[in-house]
Amino acid sequence: MAEKTKENLTFQAEVSKLLDLVANSLYSEREIFLRELISNSADACEKLRYQSLSKKNLLKDEKDLKINIRVSKKKKIIEIEDNGIGMSKNELIDNLGTIARSGTSKFIEAMKNKKGNDISAIGQFGVGFYSSYMVADNVEVLSKDAENEETNLWSSNGKENYTIEEAKKDKRGTCITLKIKKDADEFLDSFRLRSIITKYSNYIPFPIYLKDLDDKEKEEKINEGSPLWLKDKRDIKEEDYKQFYNNISFNFDDPLKTIHYNAEGVISYKALLYFPTNQPMDLFNADRKNKIKLYVQKVFITDDCEDIIPNWLRFIPGVVDSQDISLNISREMLQNNPIITKIKKGITNKILSEIDSLAKKEKDKFETFWNNFGPVLKEGLYEHNDHHEKILPLLRFENSLNDKKISLEEYTKLMAKDQKEIYYFANTDKDHIKNSPQLEVFTDKKIPVLFMVDAVDEFWIQNVNKFKDLEFKSITKGKVDVSKVGEKSNKKNENKKEIDSKINDLINILKTELKETISDVIVSERLTKSPILLVAEEAGMDINMEKLMKMHNQKTPVSKKILEINPNHPMIVNLSQNLTKIDHKKASNLILDQANILDGNILSNPSAYLENLTEIFIK
Repeated sequence: MAEKTKENLTFQAEVSKLLDLVANSLYSEREIFLRELISNSADACEKLRYQSLSKKNLLKDEKDLKINIRVSKKKKIIEIEDNGIGMSKNELIDNLGTIARSGTSKFIEAMKNKKGNDISAIGQFGVGFYSSYMVADNVEVLSKDAENEETNLWSSNGKENYTIEEAKKDKRGTCITLKIKKDADEFLDSFRLRSIITKYSNYIPFPIYLKDLDDKEKEEKINEGSPLWLKDKRDIKEEDYKQFYNNISFNFDDPLKTIHYNAEGVISYKALLYFPTNQPMDLFNADRKNKIKLYVQKVFITDDCEDIIPNWLRFIPGVVDSQDISLNISREMLQNNPIITKIKKGITNKILSEIDSLAKKEKDKFETFWNNFGPVLKEGLYEHNDHHEKILPLLRFENSLNDKKISLEEYTKLMAKDQKEIYYFANTDKDHIKNSPQLEVFTDKKIPVLFMVDAVDEFWIQNVNKFKDLEFKSITKGKVDVSKVGEKSNKKNENKKEIDSKINDLINILKTELKETISDVIVSERLTKSPILLVAEEAGMDINMEKLMKMHNQKTPVSKKILEINPNHPMIVNLSQNLTKIDHKKASNLILDQANILDGNILSNPSAYLENLTEIFIK
């Protein structure tokens, strides 16, 4: 008989960093280790149940899937065992020894930006197993693969190395043995474990049994297990909804709103969905997936179905259970499935309807919702879909007339006399907007301007263009004529004829000297206080959009802007009256530099700017 071999392997660098972070962090919620390990066991059972649909003999005589937790104060151990799919040797290495498909690196990066080293959200990065080392000096994973019946023992103290060797196990599945640290002996109490299971895993769809190995009493079933979404709403307590929300979302806040309904008709399904109160820290990760679990007749199918809910609602966790999908459907077949497409449309419409209801009936809650998830919801306008008409009324913006966030409908009621467009100013720097010369004539004439401060605003507005019959108009792009809109301007017009002639001379000089960088120089219709400003050409890219594109792509070319001048400003008047006394090139460059400063741009040659400025003052 061949001798068993024990391999000594080294953790991948990223995993090693994570283990060090977990072992040495200050943590307040170490109890989450049990939630994570139970969740992994449930996943193993769900995978086996799913595969058994097409592989009839996979379950063999052990058809009842379950999770057993055993504890011993004498031995100072906790065991978490399932009779799920199990792992082969290669899977043990891939899942526990290397980064594989887990979010280890993203979790470490997120932790650097979190205060207090709160690692309670570890599960949402797919690295929950490593939370074992918060409470254990050593962890052993004994696993028998359900299909190949190969058994291996993985073991590590969570430092730099781990070992794998062949072993024996009577039944399929995985048994994790934790050798508990001295300072974590509170978890060797069976009552403490029961409270943790009830708190986090009450609705795991497999029975969880707890047994105290030091006690001869029988094991006890702890969790309720019955799918919450299949119960009548009248029989469900608020705390049950909350527990289930915490369990499936890995969030620790209270749900802002719970949506539980049965859809009946051509396609029937049950859905239990939640609006979180707080923003998940990975909300804007490019590879973040939705947290909707898809079941078919209570049988888990997948939590990786991108077609069940649009990406711009990815903050919504929940469960969808349908009887109209075949149990034998594969994850690949879910893509572009007509039933899934109809369910997605129904869920999306229901969520948008509930958001609208929140906005009309519970304004404080809606404000919380909008502050956290408004920018994500706007992504639905950037995407081509059938929901624009429902999303647009939900939008809220700060504005130039008051300190309130207003809807587009409320904006139309604030519009000035003879106003025929919705004016907006897009810039991610709200202070820049409020202090910008672009606003001057609008403030002077009390014409409302919407402040679009989310990066996504510049993108969705290219798709939408209109609200009702009103077009959106950027006040930082092209010609803006508000001479016949709103109240009469306080703009000064004295000595207009004399000024016009000299101003025209200044404009011609600026056009000549700045022809390489400026597309045109014109008299401004929007400046009342400031001397100059830059605007984008009507057919060009908006100024803020260009800045955003340059942030993500350094190759984005700089487009020529229009330079607008205020003919009534003392600086412009003085320059126009002294054209024979100044260096035209230096004065033109000085004006352009000042316009760039007002626009929040970094000067390419600040030394030349100071030199020109100094020379002007000295003369």
